[in-house]
Amino acid sequence: MTSKNTKIQKLVIAAVFMAIILIQVIFNLGYIPLGAFFVGAAVTIIQFTVAIGTILLGVRFGIVLGAFWGVLRLWQAWTTPGSLGSLMFMNPITSVGASVLIAISVGLFIKVVKFDINQPQSWVLAIAGIIAAITNTAVVTLSTWIGFSIMHLNWQKIVNLGHNQDFLPWFLTTIVGFNGIFEVIAGFILVPLVTIPLLKIRH
Repeated sequence: MTSKNTKIQKLVIAAVFMAIILIQVIFNLGYIPLGAFFVGAAVTIIQFTVAIGTILLGVRFGIVLGAFWGVLRLWQAWTTPGSLGSLMFMNPITSVGASVLIAISVGLFIKVVKFDINQPQSWVLAIAGIIAAITNTAVVTLSTWIGFSIMHLNWQKIVNLGHNQDFLPWFLTTIVGFNGIFEVIAGFILVPLVTIPLLKIRH
């Protein structure tokens, strides 16, 4: 396959992944509720779509996918401010920054271990899924805490959701950390389960 055909193939696959992310966001198919969805307690699986796209297409395309998802959840947070969870993603660092860093961290890991797409190893893909989950959880938690506690950002007043509460930073970061445990488990299972068949189809 020529380099031009390879590039076209990657563009087509990237467009498909972007469409999948869009569907996951719009129809809430990228979230698994944990019984408290109204406050934002839900396992996010869209990060694994970004991770898988990064593995298949490379880190540059992965960053594009991550940025696309980040902009979507930034838009969603500002247009549907009905939950406390949406407050976290009104911060562009939380929404876009975390999404892009997922692609970068997974891409670096794949490069360091010299992952061979012709002979994919399940354990490498499982760790990539864990890295995607941890990166998302760590960046979202840290940026949320900094935004509410250190920088004293008061998104609640901006969107007329009431007065600031002292417990809010602790509450939101606890939710993210709780979600993160289940996201690590999901990443460990889903990334190799989905990626290996896709690699076989592609080749």
